[in-house]
Amino acid sequence: MKTLLEIRNRLKLKKPTFIRHDAHKKARVGSKWRRPKGRQNKMRLHMKGYSRGRSTGFGSPLEVKGLSREGFIQNVISTVKDLETLNPKIDGIIISRTLGLKKKQLVANEAVKKGFTLLNLNEKKLNDKVSSIIADKKKTRELINKRKASKEKLAKQSDKKSEVKDSKKETVSDDKKIQEKKEHDKILTKKGEQQWTYQYKKD
Repeated sequence: MKTLLEIRNRLKLKKPTFIRHDAHKKARVGSKWRRPKGRQNKMRLHMKGYSRGRSTGFGSPLEVKGLSREGFIQNVISTVKDLETLNPKIDGIIISRTLGLKKKQLVANEAVKKGFTLLNLNEKKLNDKVSSIIADKKKTRELINKRKASKEKLAKQSDKKSEVKDSKKETVSDDKKIQEKKEHDKILTKKGEQQWTYQYKKD
């Protein structure tokens, strides 16, 4: 098995990237491989100066085909239940990219406990990443809570100040009303006195 894997690695070093005909010239064509079918197509005719086409000689040995670099069968996993049907000696694990960080951490830890090898993740790095994210979230929450508390304090203080101002305004308005009434009464008494003196003089 090890010798076959070594052979495959050696072959892969020599293997070119197979590009579709004229992919480097025309962007609309795309680089995904398509077999050239034209009658005069120079790539199909294996002419000098044109990119290589796919052929059986570039393939890896059949016994090792589809296996990972370590020689494990690649299995994509999204839950802990999927581990029950697998064998840690033969099967390697690829944790699905659609999972969230917490679920990824849970599945990775369970897999490592059961003795599986993770092909697309490093467990320690993942745990460090999750712990750092949680710490950052805690800090942000604390800051938000502090800001909220300070805002509430300011609002309460402003409400108290407004209440004091309103009470002062009410007292001032009451005093003004009393003074206005007194002035109005004075004017009325003066008018009454003037009318009485005028009638007395006439008589």
